[in-house]
Amino acid sequence: MRLAAFVSGGKDSMLALHKASEKHEVVCLIAVKPANPDSYMFHTVNVDLVDYIAICLEKPLYKIFVSGEKEKEVEEVSKALSNLNVDGIVIGGIESEYQKRRFEKICEENGLKMLAPLWKKNPEEILKEVAEKFEAVIVKVSAEGLDEEWLGKRIDLKAVEKLLELNKKYGIHPAGEGGEFETLVLNAPLYKKKLKINRWRIQKEALASSLIVEEIELESK
Repeated sequence: MRLAAFVSGGKDSMLALHKASEKHEVVCLIAVKPANPDSYMFHTVNVDLVDYIAICLEKPLYKIFVSGEKEKEVEEVSKALSNLNVDGIVIGGIESEYQKRRFEKICEENGLKMLAPLWKKNPEEILKEVAEKFEAVIVKVSAEGLDEEWLGKRIDLKAVEKLLELNKKYGIHPAGEGGEFETLVLNAPLYKKKLKINRWRIQKEALASSLIVEEIELESK
């Protein structure tokens, strides 16, 4: 199938794309940019960096600008997808029934198939695969047990062990499916180039802290 992959730059969407590419042709990327930073459906931290990821993957990027308002943003994405000539979409959802149902609605309205390669997969296995295959760093934390010291930390096997411990202690989703943390993939097997963060700042909010990338560059692999 010819597929369009929804990507935020984070580990889940990138791993889903990686797995879908093993059996299908991913012809383009889709990045959704909500006006509301508290979008119910889509990540917002460093979403503009998807432009660089598209260069790394050598894939065309289709941007969809939405309001970020609950349900309205789903309608906006569905309308935008009517312009794409693909057979289906790829999403990185793991357990969110909220997101899955809405993507299913979008697909039904546009006659598309939906691939969710990570759906109901073991979170520990997902994390370990990310640690082994990707260079992914944490760019947002919003949960008990995850402080600013996690920002910029790579998801390696040591970090996976710690996240599993926090899951047992505080009940956070180990893969961050509940918004406990967000990531940015700097390098992956499908990347033709890799990303290097040169400058960043820490943005503090009431219940979260984010690593905002201010300067990034492409490097040869």
